[in-house]
Amino acid sequence: MAQKQLATNLLLPELQRQLSEDKNLWPNLKGNEVIPVITSDEEEARSATKGKIRIVKIQVEDGDLVNFITGGMTGVRAYMTGKIKVKGDLLLAQRLEEVFEKLGGRERAIEFIKKNEQAFAKSKL
Repeated sequence: MAQKQLATNLLLPELQRQLSEDKNLWPNLKGNEVIPVITSDEEEARSATKGKIRIVKIQVEDGDLVNFITGGMTGVRAYMTGKIKVKGDLLLAQRLEEVFEKLGGRERAIEFIKKNEQAFAKSKL
């Protein structure tokens, strides 16, 4: 039996694509521009940036991430209930959620899911 594809394997590359195409989506922390890099490879993150980097590692199950991205759960609630685990810069993680919400991330994610229904039907959701 073929292994089902994870929804995050579809959503995260799309999020990275949108971030790389629109710098208005990048968070700003204390006047410092933050270049978001979505990867599970720390070396890739380091090579994508120049100078000092701030790292936040977020661990979440596939279904919980989709629930968060589409508005079914807030980051704080997910963190407090253990559905999202955060290591590193907690302030950065909070700011990423704020930016995501302000710039219509939930609406973009839902639109992307609707456009790619067949692929998501093959995921574990």
